[in-house]
Amino acid sequence: MQRPLLVSGFMGTGKSTVSRLVAEWCGRPLVDLDAEIEREAGVPIAELFATRGEPAFRLLEREALDRVLGRTDAPVVALGGGALLQRGTRLDAIDRGVVVTLDASVEEILKRTAGSDRPLLQAGDPRVRVEQLLAERKLAYAECHGRVSTTGRSPEDVARDVVALWRRDPIGVASGEASYAVDVGAGIAVERLPGLLRGASLGLLVTDRNVQSHHGDSVENGMEQSGVRTATVVLDPGEEHKNTASLERIWSAALAAQADRKSRFVALGGGVVSDVAGFAAATWMRGVSWICVPTTLLSMVDASVGGKTAIDLKTAKNAVGAFWQPSAVLCDTAHLGTEPARGYASALAEVVKTAIIGDPDLLSFVEQHPKEVRAKDAAVVAEVVRRSIRVKARVVSLDEREDGLRATLNLGHTVGHALEAYGGYGKLRHGEAVSLGLVAALRVGERLGLTEKAVSDRCILALRVLGLPVELSSQPLARAVDLIGHDKKRAGKNVRFVVARSVGQVDLVDLPLDELRGHVVSLAS
Repeated sequence: MQRPLLVSGFMGTGKSTVSRLVAEWCGRPLVDLDAEIEREAGVPIAELFATRGEPAFRLLEREALDRVLGRTDAPVVALGGGALLQRGTRLDAIDRGVVVTLDASVEEILKRTAGSDRPLLQAGDPRVRVEQLLAERKLAYAECHGRVSTTGRSPEDVARDVVALWRRDPIGVASGEASYAVDVGAGIAVERLPGLLRGASLGLLVTDRNVQSHHGDSVENGMEQSGVRTATVVLDPGEEHKNTASLERIWSAALAAQADRKSRFVALGGGVVSDVAGFAAATWMRGVSWICVPTTLLSMVDASVGGKTAIDLKTAKNAVGAFWQPSAVLCDTAHLGTEPARGYASALAEVVKTAIIGDPDLLSFVEQHPKEVRAKDAAVVAEVVRRSIRVKARVVSLDEREDGLRATLNLGHTVGHALEAYGGYGKLRHGEAVSLGLVAALRVGERLGLTEKAVSDRCILALRVLGLPVELSSQPLARAVDLIGHDKKRAGKNVRFVVARSVGQVDLVDLPLDELRGHVVSLAS
């Protein structure tokens, strides 16, 4: 509960009452944003609307919200119904605070607002106006950390749900009506799964043989606590099994279990399991919901967030897939205790990549705690996971389908994927390949005059200290470079290549394939 709690929702949903209860119970300051605006403007909200218009009011509202989000005492904030309508403001609030949307039925809203002087209900039939506004704000209210219904419930019951959500301190991924929260912590998988499965017709657990032996029983027991019928499919482990055969095994298990459109898949495993299970969920009955429970560091900081699901096709990595957001992500850091050392260490390349893209403080944190990071210190690892996911959540929320900004998450992956594929996905772990790809991207950036050598040297040193491979001279770059042509970011004879201008600032440049190949091959000498 270190971030402000922002209680959002339509007028009449109980924001002021619930916010007051939560603030009292938790001993936190209470801020009514409308009251703050009235105090600063010196006139009531209705008069502001009448004399200055809604655009001027929204500007004052955004300025007041920005000041509240900058407070260090983590207050409880009751928002006006339209405070988060502007998406830039909403994404900032989701990143810096915990946003809870209160919902109520149209009938409940009309009953609670009857006889009020609310400006937006003064014109025309109130029911028609409420229905119109709710439809207009549907996506805005969906983008939050969690929703709580207030219809037919006491303010105390609602407040308890809100406090529980705030205590979780989830990371929000804004994706319209497909928005979801990412929880990070030890033991949260079994704790949260029963509630997340309730209402489903079937819970289909997808895992692999290695993960099943360590965590299968506890997760299956947690799923059964929901009272929902469950089934399990166990895949062969490894990138070489991220293929159509594994996909068909999931489909066949779903068919045997009579899975319908109300079924919910649960992906328990690393990036391979989440990629295949997520793609299976995207294609079963034209799309069913799924929950991602990553068990490796790589899958937590990379594959679990963003809804990119896929399988490999021969040497073309992630060539066939779909964007299909999970309904929830549970990063149970206790699962990392059973992850093999090599897999855990290789995943740290994605952490460094994430820091370079959007969090200079994360790179500094890793540089200051390399021993604790490598030793899986619980508190340090939790911080690394949260920070990494927060960066990815910000990027994904702004660019769900990789139209531009999201492509920056591929820093180091163009050359990394080529090396990984050349080795048959077995010689190098994904993170090891990304580490080498990062070195290549940084050095190519230098050759293009876009990356300062000091930036490259710092980032490469961080990779080296974490035990990751950084020597390109021993890699088969001249042979692997031809596989760059299979990169999904290729457009004709060009590749969108990600370069680092500084730690925290990356750019996309269009490079001719032949020019990029020439730069990469020269790095081996």
